[in-house]
Parts: sequence; structure tokens; C-alpha cells
Amino acid sequence: MDKQKDIRLNASKRQSLVKDFRKHCESVDTPEKEAFLQAREEAKSTIDSAFQVAKEVVERRFPLEDVATLQEMQRKHNTIDCVAKDSCFFFNATDVKVLDNYNDEVDKSKHFSFELDGAVDCNYGRYNHGSSTSGQNFSFAYYREDMKAVGLNPDCNIEHDIKSEDVTSSYRRDNNPYLSTCRNDNHAWLSGRSASSDKYSEWKSDYGLYIIGSGGCRSRAIPCSDLEFQKFEMMIQAKQELVTRHTKWIESVVAKVKRFQEGIKQMTKFSQVEKFANHDKVKWTISPEILADKIGMDIVVSIDDLADAIDNISKPKQDNKATILAWKQAMGKA
Repeated sequence: MDKQKDIRLNASKRQSLVKDFRKHCESVDTPEKEAFLQAREEAKSTIDSAFQVAKEVVERRFPLEDVATLQEMQRKHNTIDCVAKDSCFFFNATDVKVLDNYNDEVDKSKHFSFELDGAVDCNYGRYNHGSSTSGQNFSFAYYREDMKAVGLNPDCNIEHDIKSEDVTSSYRRDNNPYLSTCRNDNHAWLSGRSASSDKYSEWKSDYGLYIIGSGGCRSRAIPCSDLEFQKFEMMIQAKQELVTRHTKWIESVVAKVKRFQEGIKQMTKFSQVEKFANHDKVKWTISPEILADKIGMDIVVSIDDLADAIDNISKPKQDNKATILAWKQAMGKA
């Protein structure tokens, strides 16, 4: 009977097991994961609701009949360019004032972007690509499963921030080749360069409204009520909440994996890992590929199989004619 050995762990096997444990941790339903999934659903519904308000506000300021007239003029005269779709708006609440840093009354106005990569910070403008605190984190969280499915790392900014907690130099924090590669690959997928669809363009199309005028957003401030303004702020808060919940969940996953890494260093046998995996508080089904590698490398050679293999070496091999004759004889008997 074949006998399976309890193999010793090496660096390669430990690394494979750590990666597999990470997948396990991400698959387990936890309060942090549930909060992330819930925040994503709420973010989408809040964005859709805010966009309906934005549509009312924008079309109140720029009536569709005026847009149609100008579009006709643009088609007739190619020198006219004064109407186009946009998905980033500068809204101004006209029925209320706010205090600035100097306690002076100023207009309550901000940028609100409905674009996929629109910023979720206090400025509400477009993000600076490459910043881990920018709106790119929203896009990574929103399309996380789709990106993971094609081998991308939508958690890269969170993981980098965790590793960089003890680093004070911003130069050392930001100049990370792996992080840059992850961000670039993620951006390529979101923009459609390495995928079947351009997610950025889809969002711009889904959340686009016709604007009349030229120049920057501040030169065409769109008036709205304070209640409508609050709806737009709720959208930003919902996007921020998704980013926060994504961060909290991945932080918990990384913490578990880090603790497992420390523990597996103390394990010398594969059976110890299996015992841990089968624990009631873990319930980790180790990847079949890892188990197959373990079994394939660590079965004691069968004495009978070895003897047969050596014995067959000295036996004369049948030539093709003998093989064909044996086949014909067998067919004739059938």
C-alpha cells in the first residue's frame, strides 16, 4: 500500500499557502465585508438619486429647447462651439451662505463630479491621478471583483498605505514600482485598454448632461437650492463611505494574513497547516492545486511498481509488425 509522508514545509510552499489563505480570508463573510458590500449598493443608489436632482437643476438652468437650438447652430456653423455634455458640475446654493476660514460669509458652492474617477475629497474636483487619497480608490472598490477576476490588484493603495505607516518620507512612500504597476494596470483595465469596455466613458455617458457655455466650471456656476446641494453632498459622502468600508475590510484581511505568516514560520510539517485549516474557527479548504502538489511530491514509491518498471526494461519490445499481428488476432477472436 502506498504511504503518504508528512512533508516538511519550505519557503515556496509557505508562500503558496499564505496566498491561498489570503483568498480564503477574502471569501469569508465577515461584518467588515458585509459593510463593504452594503456601502457599494448604497453608493450606487445614492449616486443615481443625486443625478436625478442634478438633471432637474441643470435642465432648469439650461432648458433642453435652448440646447437643441444651439446644437442646430453648431451643425450649421462649425465655428460655434458652445454646448456639450459634461458630468462634472459646479453648483451654487443661492438661498444660503456659509462662513469661510476667516468667518466671512461666502457662497455655498463646490464641484461635484459624477465621473467614475471623480474625487471624493473635500474639494470635490477631479483627482490627481496617482494619489492614493484620490477618487481612484472609489473606482477600485466599485469594480473590485471584476478586477480581481482578471488578475489585477484593486487593493494596492490600501496595502501600500498599511506597509508605509512607519515611513515618514513621502518620497519613499510614493515611489514604489509595484504600486505604480498596479495602478497603471488598473487604470488600463478601467479605461478599456486591457478590457472589453471603457468604464470611465460608460460613467461619463450615463451621468452626462448638456451644458451651455465655455470655459471652466467656475465660470458657469449652476444655481440650486440648499436642499438640492445637500443631495449632492450625500453622494460624495456615500462614495467616501464605500472607500472607507473597502479599506476597513482589507485592513482586517491583511491583519489576518500577517498573523498567519508569523504562525506558519513556526510550522515545519504540512500536517500542522492542515490541522489549522480544519479548525472550527478557520474552516479553510486548502486549494486543490496545493494539495495535488503535496501528494504528487510525497508518495512513497510502491515496491511492486518499481519492480515492474525495472523488469520491463529487460523485456524485448514488440516491433510494429508484431503489434499489428497481435491486434488482428485479437479482432478475429472478437
